[in-house]
Amino acid sequence: MAKALTFQIAGCEYAAAPVKLERKKVYGWTNLVATDRYGDTCSFAYLSADDALVIPSGGLKQATVDENGRWVERSELMAYGEDGMPLPQIPSTFDVVVNLNETATEEEFLDNEWDSVYQLAAPALAEAVGDFIYKFDFSYRGGTCHSDAYLMNTPSGLFLFTGRRQEFPLLTLAEETTIDDNEEVEEDIDDLDFGMF
Repeated sequence: MAKALTFQIAGCEYAAAPVKLERKKVYGWTNLVATDRYGDTCSFAYLSADDALVIPSGGLKQATVDENGRWVERSELMAYGEDGMPLPQIPSTFDVVVNLNETATEEEFLDNEWDSVYQLAAPALAEAVGDFIYKFDFSYRGGTCHSDAYLMNTPSGLFLFTGRRQEFPLLTLAEETTIDDNEEVEEDIDDLDFGMF
């Protein structure tokens, strides 16, 4: 069962477990299966750089090493900001109570690039949200960064959208110009100097 988020609106708390909407669940999917001449399913494998080893799928892993070639665990890594100071750790949104006190406009909601969409089956929370779009910081696992999250009702139910706000600058002309009507310019043939050609 999915872990629940806890929301607070006007002093009342509501718990709802988000269910991620997968693209393949909405649109379906196909699988391409390769078989050999006997009908057996083929599996992926990699060749080593010197073509001496056949490495089955799952046999390669990305790793971080230090300057001495020593394996470094992810928990040992530190994130630093542009000022050289360590970035503060943000707890997972699942581990805290989300206080819904900031609303967003429709335009602000649409000015985002979405990473994930979750559906929440929580009628009491949906009723408390009403026609408002609530905005809050969302971090699935915790860490040093968060996504912008929006909670809103739709005709299909209550949804949670996570992504990043995008700036869309308006482009305008540097200076205003007017286009004159086409004026016919009459040239005197006698004034032409063929030497300029």
